[in-house]
Amino acid sequence: MPSDDRVQPVLAALEAPIRAFHSTLVATAEEVRGYLATRQSTWAARVARVRAELGPLAAGRVDAERFAELFDGHQEVDPIAIETMTRALDALTALAARSDRLCRVEVAPDASLHEAVGRALAEIGRAFGAARIVHEVRAGRYKPGSDDRPAEALPFARWTRAERRLGPPLVVRVPGSALRAAALAEFLDGRQRIVLVVEGECAPVPLVRLVTPGTFVLQTADAAGLDRLLRWDGPGIAALVPDGAARFVHDPAAGAHAWERVTLESVPDRVPRKAIGGLSATQQAEELELLQSLATRPAGAGPRAGEPAGGPGAAPGAGEPADKLAAWILSRVDLSDLG
Repeated sequence: MPSDDRVQPVLAALEAPIRAFHSTLVATAEEVRGYLATRQSTWAARVARVRAELGPLAAGRVDAERFAELFDGHQEVDPIAIETMTRALDALTALAARSDRLCRVEVAPDASLHEAVGRALAEIGRAFGAARIVHEVRAGRYKPGSDDRPAEALPFARWTRAERRLGPPLVVRVPGSALRAAALAEFLDGRQRIVLVVEGECAPVPLVRLVTPGTFVLQTADAAGLDRLLRWDGPGIAALVPDGAARFVHDPAAGAHAWERVTLESVPDRVPRKAIGGLSATQQAEELELLQSLATRPAGAGPRAGEPAGGPGAAPGAGEPADKLAAWILSRVDLSDLG
């Protein structure tokens, strides 16, 4: 499918963080499996394990049973805790088995983008819930009847600061009619990355309302710029948008002021004439004005960081995206009756 042709390059660009999270799931599951195996072993099995660890040179010289009694620190734990650990292991194993499918989201035309992303992150949160309960059991702090339920989803709102930096990126395929990206703001924290693959017509700048000083924002035609998203040590969102939408990047590392951080690559040639994705033509035009205000260099401001004085950014030509967008806004007609 053509849409799959657009998703696969995104998955390839995000392969490293997706693979790292999957490896963490597998390693954690193996650690829990080993922990359970030792706690559930019989006394005979424990003695046999100690005898094997002592090796053949100890045979006839060291009493393996006495050694295990004195030095084998693996004590049996509460059966309820063992059952909880087993459920945690089941959750980790199931999540690991999904591989990169855990990071893929499909949004139907009549569905909510916010709810779909929230469900996907809550499912990923099961791994953090499982890890929490494992930590509590191993530390001897587990209390039966606590609220920790590793088999259940853990919403993003309940993730810790550390967990928000460990979650894998999401790749979300969404039709333009369901693209209400501003609702995703609550998920852009820590180092969470979201990449939207937009199908069909969409508003010109669906991501502009997500521009904040610490959030990387990218609207692009393909996956070529996603390496910059991954280099940013903070939250970020990108959208692969169709022809007719603006292309821009907001890079928090590019400067202290919005005009230094926002780079316009292309803007629409036509005025919005109809509502798209729940936004009226007037709202779409206002979002374009917002993008223009963010990208406009104040009078008397110096060059961007790393830009020579008198360089391309010092005096934009009439054909540059910022001027083109300004001219576009000035030429628009009264759209009050089109929304």
